[in-house]
Amino acid sequence: MGRRIDLGDDDSQDSLADAMRQLEQDLAGQQKPAEAKPEEPVEAGLPEEGEEEAGPSDQDSAAKREFEAAREAEHRKSREGIQDALEQIDRDQRETVDRGVRRKAPSPIKWVVTVVLLIGLIGAAVLTLRPEPLPPPAASPQDAVRGFWAALVEENYEAATVHYPALVDRYGSRKQAALHLRDMFGGNPPIQVSSVGEPEALPESDDLRLSYEVFLRNGRPRTGEFIVRRAASPEPVYFIVTAP
Repeated sequence: MGRRIDLGDDDSQDSLADAMRQLEQDLAGQQKPAEAKPEEPVEAGLPEEGEEEAGPSDQDSAAKREFEAAREAEHRKSREGIQDALEQIDRDQRETVDRGVRRKAPSPIKWVVTVVLLIGLIGAAVLTLRPEPLPPPAASPQDAVRGFWAALVEENYEAATVHYPALVDRYGSRKQAALHLRDMFGGNPPIQVSSVGEPEALPESDDLRLSYEVFLRNGRPRTGEFIVRRAASPEPVYFIVTAP
């Protein structure tokens, strides 16, 4: 309670002045402690005057919103990555199907070329694997000698043995006889039959002797004689017996 000021009964000027001075002193005494009161320190992080301090529930709500936003961004990024992967797979599948269609549907020209090549390969394989047919026996003494050398010119050694069957008997088979002729003439085979002479009858025998001349690969001629005999058959069949 404020201090009571007694003005007294005197309305004199002095009493009023004293009363005023007393009032000023009282007011000064009341204001001085308030002005001298030190300011309280403000803690860091505390809200300013007029601001509301955020409670625990508000902080939890803000953290939850930040977490939800981060999770939604991560989910959106994952969905975008999955969508890109699915689109890439779809493109790869379409490209694979397109390549397969192109491979399955070649142009007619390619089909024709393929068929022609296949037929050619099959034909070559058949010709290679199929043994060459043997020539028929000679119908004359000259045909026997000429046929023998002509087969060697063509390097058909088994055909040559048809006209010289004594080689088959000597080596046990036509194949072995052909190998023997290959060994004899493979390195320098005859390339041309120059001449075959007229048959000459041998005394006291039905055999015939014929001369021949052939040219070899090295350019030199080869000359000699064969003994030819007629087979015991109704048709005329002649074959080489031996070389003298």
